[in-house]
Amino acid sequence: MARTESGATLGLMNKLINSPQNLGTTAPLDYIYATRNAGYEAIGIRLYRAPGRTYNFNPIVGNPALMRDVKKAIPDLGLEMYDIYSYYLQPEMEWDTIMPTLDFAGELGAKFLLVIGDDAEWNRMCDNMGRICAKLKPMGIRAVVEAYATALTPLATAVKFCVDCGDDNVGLCLDPRQAFRDEQHASNVALKAVDRALLPYAQINDSTAFGNNGILPGEGQVPLFDYLDALPPEIDLSTEAQFPSDYTYTGAEWAKITVERTHKFLQRYYAARK
Repeated sequence: MARTESGATLGLMNKLINSPQNLGTTAPLDYIYATRNAGYEAIGIRLYRAPGRTYNFNPIVGNPALMRDVKKAIPDLGLEMYDIYSYYLQPEMEWDTIMPTLDFAGELGAKFLLVIGDDAEWNRMCDNMGRICAKLKPMGIRAVVEAYATALTPLATAVKFCVDCGDDNVGLCLDPRQAFRDEQHASNVALKAVDRALLPYAQINDSTAFGNNGILPGEGQVPLFDYLDALPPEIDLSTEAQFPSDYTYTGAEWAKITVERTHKFLQRYYAARK
């Protein structure tokens, strides 16, 4: 169950995970403390940024002191180390850079690693995914592909990719704003038909008709009640609402806002489904 800053539990059935998308340029340790103080139960950490991506990235791997501090802070604060961001399957893979980050993901005790298909050659994508899975499986980490992102859209394409990888250590992570962007209301119909075993957790966000940036749930036009209905009951949710571009909040302030508003949205959802 979700908790407040004081540690009291709330009557919600979804575990909330903080996403590194939420906190902009916030430094890694500050991000970890902000996550705990805001009331999140679990945390996602970005360990890698693929070539061509320009979003904020604060490298951790390669800095021994920071790696030690991050590895200590997460369990000391009672946070669950949930997912690692984000690995693009591209024609040219930076394996010498990627592999040490996967090793550190194992040291952190991560449960999932988020992967995004970004290659027009299907078989090469499957092969590269296989190499990641082979590395992760002994560490107990499951690779999840973000449906609707880049090459793996619509949902049927992402599902086919999971099947074609031929590995039960592959799953799906849904992003509702991208689902609604690409398939509108049909996305939730398609989601209901997906094998539940492929859906270990999902993202929660929203968007408006005027942009593709993720905003907080309930503040846009995505039919999120239908989205939650189509997911497994009580599924863990990663809040992915991008840090406001005008930077009117500190990272700690924004983390608290994301928890509070997501809780309020989920309370409205469960009240409507009684």
